[in-house]
Amino acid sequence: MINVVWFKRDLRIHDHRPLFEASKLGEVLPIYIVEPSLWEKEDMSLRHYQFVQESLEELSRQLSDVGGKLFVAIAEMEDVLESIYEALGAFRLHAHEEHGTSVTFSRDKRVRQWMKSRDLTFLEYQGFGVVRGPKIKNSFQKNWESFMAEGFVPAPKQLMIPEEIPEILSNQLEKLAKFKIQGDPIRFGQQGGESQALETLESFLENRHKNYNSNLSKPLQSTASCSRLSPYLAWGNISLRYVVTQTREAMEQNIDSKKQLETFLNKLKLHCQLVQKIENDPDIMTKAINDDYNHFRQDWDEEAFQRWYKGNTGIPLVDAAMRCLHKTGWINYRSRAMVVSFACNTLLLDWRRPAIALAQLFLDYEPGIHYNQIQMQVGTTGTQAIKFHNPVKIGKDEDPEGAFVRRYVTELANIPEKYIHEPWMYPGFYSLNYATPIVDIQKANKKAREVLKSMKQNIETNKILENQTKPSRRQEQPSHKQKSNDRDFEQLSFDL
Repeated sequence: MINVVWFKRDLRIHDHRPLFEASKLGEVLPIYIVEPSLWEKEDMSLRHYQFVQESLEELSRQLSDVGGKLFVAIAEMEDVLESIYEALGAFRLHAHEEHGTSVTFSRDKRVRQWMKSRDLTFLEYQGFGVVRGPKIKNSFQKNWESFMAEGFVPAPKQLMIPEEIPEILSNQLEKLAKFKIQGDPIRFGQQGGESQALETLESFLENRHKNYNSNLSKPLQSTASCSRLSPYLAWGNISLRYVVTQTREAMEQNIDSKKQLETFLNKLKLHCQLVQKIENDPDIMTKAINDDYNHFRQDWDEEAFQRWYKGNTGIPLVDAAMRCLHKTGWINYRSRAMVVSFACNTLLLDWRRPAIALAQLFLDYEPGIHYNQIQMQVGTTGTQAIKFHNPVKIGKDEDPEGAFVRRYVTELANIPEKYIHEPWMYPGFYSLNYATPIVDIQKANKKAREVLKSMKQNIETNKILENQTKPSRRQEQPSHKQKSNDRDFEQLSFDL
C-alpha cells in the first residue's frame, strides 16, 4: 500500500515523524499542495509563498538525495486525494497536525471525513509542544516537557517512490510560480530552507545570544541578538524540539550563557502556549477571545490606517518599524507591541484589519501567536489591561542615537540627534519633507484611555444587567449563598 506524506507547515526531513514512519511501511509519495482556498485568504501573502517555495526547493533536493521525489500541485486537497485514489488505489495518509485558523481546521476535518468515507487510514502526528483534544486544558506543562523529552526522529536513509504518479501531481516546482497571490516579495528578508534554519540556530547558540537579554527590546541590535528562528519555526524548517534540546545542551556547556538562554527557552514555551490557545479556539482570527468585546472599537478612519500601514504617521519610531517590516518581514517583539497599540489603542482602529495587514507582512506569521498577542494588546481578552505605548519615549530609551530610525526613515537621516524622535521640534522641520505627526501622542493616549475605559465599563455593566435579568433556577430559588455570589461578581466587574 502506498504511503502519502502530506507536507504542510513542516518543510524539513529531520525530526519529521510522518516521513519517517511512512518510510518504514513501503513506497512513499511525498506531496505539497498549494490549496487556493487557503492561499487566497486575506491573511496570506506573496512573501509567505516566496519563503515556502525556497523551502520546497531544498526539501526536494533532500528527498532526491535519499531516492525520493517531492510532488506538488495547485489544487484542493480532496481533489488531489481523489486523483491518488483513482490512480493508485487504497493508500495511507501521513501528516503532522496543523494548528492554524478556522480555515485549516475546517480543511482538516474535510480530509478526515474524505479518508474515513473510503475506509482509508489517516495518521496524524504531533508536530511540537501543542496537544490536540480536550484533555490538555490543565496539563500543558506536563505535555510540553514530555514531548520535548522524546528522542529525535532521524531522516530516512532511503525512500522508494511509486512507479505510477497521478497526473495532477508534478515534480516540477517551477510550476508553482504560476499561482498568483496578493502582496509584494521581499529582497532583504530571511530565506526559507532547513539548512538556513540550522545555520541560524548554530550562529545564535555559538555567539549571537550573548546580548540576548540586553538587546531584546532594542529595534536595531535585536536584529542580530535575537534568535531569528521565528520564520523557520512558523513554516517548519526546523523542529521546535530540536531547538529546545540544542539550547539546553548549550546551557550545560557554557554556564555564562544560562541567563540569556533561559529567557529564550521561556519564549519557546510561550510560543507553544499561544498556539495551544488557537488549537482550542480557531476562530480568534476574526472574533474577540471574550465574546463581550466583539464590537469593541467600531469606528474606522481609513486615512489613519493607511498612514500607519505605510509608515507615514510622522512618529519616527512607528514609521521606522512599519517600513522595516515592509522591507524585511521582521521586527522585534517590543516594536510589534508598539505598532499594534498605536493603531488600535492610540488611533482607536478596530483590531481586525491591522491584524490582517500585519499577518501579511510578518514573514514568521504564526496564527496562534499572532492573534493572541494582538488581542492581549488591545484588551479584547477581557482580562488583560489595554496596553498604551509612547513611541517617543521608547525611541529615546531603546534607540537613543536614532540609528534604527535613520536607517528606515531616510527623510530624517541627517537630523540632529536631539530631534530624531521629535522632529517636529526641529527648527528646519518643514524642509525635511517628512509627515507632520498624525496625533499628539500624549493627548491621543489620554483621550483613548478615557474612551476605551468608558466602553469597557459599558460592556461590564451590560454583562451584569444581562445576568441579573436572565431567568434562572437560582433566581426562582434565591438563597443567602446566591446573594453573596452576586455581590462578588458585581465587585469583580467594578474592579475590572
